[in-house]
Amino acid sequence: MTIKMKLINVMAVIAIVLSSCANTTERANSSAEKSDTTAQDSAGRHRIPHPVTIAMNGDMMLGSIHGTVRMPPNDGKDLLKDCDSIIRNADVACGNLEGVLADSGTTRKRPGPLSYSFMMPTRFVNLMVDAGYDFMGIANNHIFDFYDAGTQSTIKTLKNAGIGVAGTKDCETSIKEINGVKYGFCAFGHEDYSLKTQDTVTVARIVKQLRKDCDIVIVCFHGGAEGTSKRHVPFGTEYFHGMDRGDVRKFAHLCIDCGADIVYGHGPHVPRGMELYNDHLIAYSLGNFATIGMSTTGQTGHAPLLVARLDANGKFLDGKIHSFLQGSNTGPRRDPTNAVPKDMRELSLSDFKDNKLNIADDGTLTRR
Repeated sequence: MTIKMKLINVMAVIAIVLSSCANTTERANSSAEKSDTTAQDSAGRHRIPHPVTIAMNGDMMLGSIHGTVRMPPNDGKDLLKDCDSIIRNADVACGNLEGVLADSGTTRKRPGPLSYSFMMPTRFVNLMVDAGYDFMGIANNHIFDFYDAGTQSTIKTLKNAGIGVAGTKDCETSIKEINGVKYGFCAFGHEDYSLKTQDTVTVARIVKQLRKDCDIVIVCFHGGAEGTSKRHVPFGTEYFHGMDRGDVRKFAHLCIDCGADIVYGHGPHVPRGMELYNDHLIAYSLGNFATIGMSTTGQTGHAPLLVARLDANGKFLDGKIHSFLQGSNTGPRRDPTNAVPKDMRELSLSDFKDNKLNIADDGTLTRR
């Protein structure tokens, strides 16, 4: 064989090897692309490595230093003692801060029988940190009690303490990565100074963007009329003292349709029912939770702590309504009678036909 023929054979072998390497790389890239695609479900929800638990509760006003002083004993250190272990044991915990965190300020409200301004001292953020909260919603009708200065003090105080905050036009969302899972949190209310449940274009934009950026998307909202006569979730828009409080069914369904994994509400000061919508949990009101000096008679004293477990695609697996009651100057205290989940079960059965959610006497949540 001539030297020329030997060179030709060698070059042929090299070409075959290079071609094989190129095909292997192409297959690897194709496999990676397929893996990335299957990491999301049809709604664009990201698969996560393991189920996660989310703890949620309603309104929190831990004490006010403005006007009629409403301060708890022992500077609030005992407020959350009965429930902090449940909050800390969840993968992520969320609440609604019904008022501002500030140490001084001028209220924008005029005195009157229905005029309330709530200012929690900034040191009370440590009560939330110690209890284990990760996110706080501030889209409610008390976050602007002390103008923008009070709102900004609240945002700054929460962020400096490591608690994510969302709900205003300049603080739309919060994203935190916890144990390898990226959680996106947003909050909506019914006032012009918060992100509004009625602004469906903005709601859809925010939820869809969180869906792209995060593994789990949590939406909380302040909506619906107030009081013990407003425990049921109606169809259509609700009004309270002539104010549009939103169509909470339409809002919650829109959030799930846009990619939210779980939606929970507050605002009526009483618990409301829950439903499974397209395999995702919606709690329409978790009522009051730790509201010092506010009314706690009847169902206004019911303080559910909801814990839900979501699967790898963010769909509801199971959970529990932990039953707590509160007095006018105490935080949530354990309720051995389980009055809260029993009440929420009756409301759920009444308000949501063909509901796929079971609520046991002890508050255990399962799928039908």
